Parts: sequence; C-alpha cells; structure tokens
Amino acid sequence: MTDTVEQSSSKTFTELERRYDLDWLRVITIFIVFIYHCTKFFDSDPFNVKNNPIDFVNGPIQLSSYKLSANTSYLTAIGLPLFFIIAGMSMFYALGYLEKKEIKLRKYVLVRFIRLIVPFLIGIFTYVSLLVFLEWTNKGFISMSFFAFYPTYFRGIYGFGGAFSVFGHHLWFLFILFLFTSVKLPLFVYLRKEKFRSGFSKIASFFTKPATIYLLVIPIYIMEIIHSLYLIDIPRLGGWDFFSYIFFLFFGYLFAYDKQFRIALKKNFNLSIIFGILSAVALILMNIYAFDTIWLDPSFDYISVLFLLARIIFSWSCLIIILNLGDKFLNKKSKTVKTLNELVLPFYIIHFVVVSAVGFYIVQLEFLAISEYLLIFLISLVGIISLLLLIREFNVLRFIFGMRVKKEKSISRFFKKKKTSEDKLVSE
Repeated sequence: MTDTVEQSSSKTFTELERRYDLDWLRVITIFIVFIYHCTKFFDSDPFNVKNNPIDFVNGPIQLSSYKLSANTSYLTAIGLPLFFIIAGMSMFYALGYLEKKEIKLRKYVLVRFIRLIVPFLIGIFTYVSLLVFLEWTNKGFISMSFFAFYPTYFRGIYGFGGAFSVFGHHLWFLFILFLFTSVKLPLFVYLRKEKFRSGFSKIASFFTKPATIYLLVIPIYIMEIIHSLYLIDIPRLGGWDFFSYIFFLFFGYLFAYDKQFRIALKKNFNLSIIFGILSAVALILMNIYAFDTIWLDPSFDYISVLFLLARIIFSWSCLIIILNLGDKFLNKKSKTVKTLNELVLPFYIIHFVVVSAVGFYIVQLEFLAISEYLLIFLISLVGIISLLLLIREFNVLRFIFGMRVKKEKSISRFFKKKKTSEDKLVSE
C-alpha cells in the first residue's frame, strides 16, 4: 500500500521542464511596475520627485494625490506578488536543473549574488544618489550641482534626515529577493526529498477542490492586519508588508512542486474571475464611499479590515487568472521572449532612474497631469530601450546591470568577417 502511495506521489511530482510562460509573465510584470512608477510624480507618497512639490513640503497634500494612490493600488495588488510567485516557481525548476546537472548549490547562490547584490551595491553608491538629488532639488531642499551634492550623499540615512539610500530606493527588491531566496533555499532543497512528495501530493489534491486554494491567503491577510495595527509608521514596500512576500514566494514554489497544484489553478479559474470582479467592485465602492477612512485616517477600524480582505482576494484572484492565462497561451518557445527575459533585470535596475530624470523636467512644464504622464511614459520608454541596447553589447555594462557576461558579446561582432569555406580550408 505504501509503495502504491509513493508511486502515485512520484507521478504528480513535477519533473524538470521549461516554463516559457514564466518568462513572459516576468516581462509583463516588469512592464506593470514601469507603468506604476510613471505615476509616482502624482500620488500621495511623500518621497520621490513630485508634480506639486510644495504640497509635500509645507502641506497639505492634494486630495487628488490620494485618489491616484487609491487607483494605482490595483496595480500594486498584483505587481510584486506576481514577481515573488514567479520567483518561487522558478526556484523549483532551477533546483531540478541543478540536481540533474549535479551543480553545487553554492555556485547557484554565487550567481544570484553577482546578479542581484552586486548591482544593488553598485547602485546605492552611484546612480541612486541621482534619485535623491533630483527629489531634493525638486522640493527645494538643495540648490547645487549634482557633483557638489554627491559628497554630501553619504551623510546620514535617507528617510531619517540624511541622504544615503541604504535600501537603494527601487533596488530594495533585488536585496529582498536575494535575502528571501537564500533563506528559503535550504528548506526548498530539503522539501524536494522523496519522503515529502507523498504528503505534498495529498495537500495539492486537497486544493483541487473549489475555492480551497483561497485558504492560502489567510497568513498573508494576518500579516497585513498586523502591519496595519502595529507597524503603521513603516511603509509597505511595493504595497505589501515585508513578510507577505515570503508567503508569495513559498506559494510559488508549491504551485510548481506538484502537478495537482497546476490542476487546482485551472479548476479555480472561473471562480477566480467571479471573485476578482466582486472584490474589485467592493474595492471601488469602498474607495468611493469610505475614502477618508481608508486613505486619510491612520486609525484601524472594521472598514480597514474589509478593505484589506477585499484587496487580498482581488490580488489572489488576479494571480490565479494570470497564471492560468500564461500557462494556456504563453508556454511556447520563442526567440522574442528569450531576448526580453534577458533584459528584465537591467530594465528594472535602470527604469526608475530614467523615469525620475525625465519626470524631473516634465513636471516643470505645468501641463495637464495626463499629458505629463504620457510624456514621462513615452520618453522614458524610449530612453530605457536605448540604454538596454547599449548595455547588452558590453560585458562591463552587462555585469553592472545584472546580465550574464558572454564570451562573444561586443558591438565589434557586427564588423567581423565570417569565414568562408575557402578560408577554413586555407586555415587548415
């Protein structure tokens, strides 16, 4: 009987495979983050360059800024949770690849350190200083050149009266991703052992029942409640509590672990559409009729409890829908996604610097907010693409911005003469 159970669990355990849909979803998610960051000039976040900087210095902040934050919260409900879900799934497949090729874990960790932490460290000591300079100039805190400002950048911590951005502004994601994946790595490796597969097969089978997959959001909901009650003065990074991302990462690993989780996602697709619509309507109604309570009043009450619940259900529903659509339509080999996926990390690293630099000048034009947003979006996108085309051609830049260094990767390759058959014969 035991042998039968073990054989059954082995059949449902996910073997090594290439998930091209995860590459596509990674590309789509980074673009969602880009769209969101282009709105940062107009929202209620007191940091970064602002369209009306006087409101963020002498107050009060315009009501329209809070309303924009309410609207963009739909994007933050999806963006980084999807990133961590994808990261968890990717870790599962990466560990399977390491096992098959007999590659040691320390090499995997070293590669991730080079691609995540090295760009993070380079960023906080160099170009992130430009973000602080632009913000402080925009708000009238300083009036000097960037080169005069840079030596003062290291005096004190940003957010605590100083300028040094120890978390790297948007680069915090690189540090947190490396930290969480490194901490979870021993557990994820341990859970791949044969003795756990039967238990996870039973757990996965349970979640194939309608709506049961929504039980997974309970720990995330608890973390968000705790944050609202006791950590209200600490900003939610990317719209979520710091520890909520650990759960998204772990659930991503689970979704890849057993084939029945994939079935569970498919079985809950239609239900997720219904829950997604209902929760979206609930969020819209609360943003309309309880706007002051949710966005202007720091106290925590039953409206806040309901709002967090609706937001988490909305987020989870969207994640299930997106993962299903990706699995169905995007899980195909493509040269396009191979190229784009390689550029995801450098895109993330440079995008906010470009957006902030462009926005710094655009907001001074005093156009309509929508016109300013479109200009920031379009000019930044062109600038980012231009920089990416440059970065991918030089190994030094590839290293700085988290790309793999390649043996034959130089713009000079376009000018190299290809050997003809006659040349080869002569050389022989």
